[in-house]
Amino acid sequence: MFRPFQDPQMSLGALQDEMNRLFERVWHGGVSTRPFDGQAWAPPIDLFEFDDRYVLFAEIPGVAPESVELSCLGNCLTIRGEKRRPPDIKQETSRQSERRFGAFCRTVDLPCEVEADRAGAKFVNGVLEVTVPKSAASRPRTIRVEVKDDKPSSGGGAR
Repeated sequence: MFRPFQDPQMSLGALQDEMNRLFERVWHGGVSTRPFDGQAWAPPIDLFEFDDRYVLFAEIPGVAPESVELSCLGNCLTIRGEKRRPPDIKQETSRQSERRFGAFCRTVDLPCEVEADRAGAKFVNGVLEVTVPKSAASRPRTIRVEVKDDKPSSGGGAR
């Protein structure tokens, strides 16, 4: 147990460690918090960028895959769904409740143009994986550099 005023040997480093553990629990799942936009909950996501595509992972355990809706308008990817409370369990009977239920919506602005019609998604062990290809104009290109001799051409030159 943490008792900063009862333990004279407590160092500032130990206090900092305890605060770090508290914030880690709050922001990374140990204590469920509401999203800032007022929704009941929102799934945590990771977004990765590759040369030719974006890959997004969303943790949505307990959400039926058929209740997830994906849309892409311009470069905005939106995930909507609902995590329903089991029908035989009522909120009033809860003694401790850290899981969140209800509708959610997450919109992610992708940094460049994408080909939404070629996007794909799969659901594995409660994790949604969405792959969205970048548009051809957004992909990096390799430009071949020609190597020429320093010798003057024989077809004439400046006189």
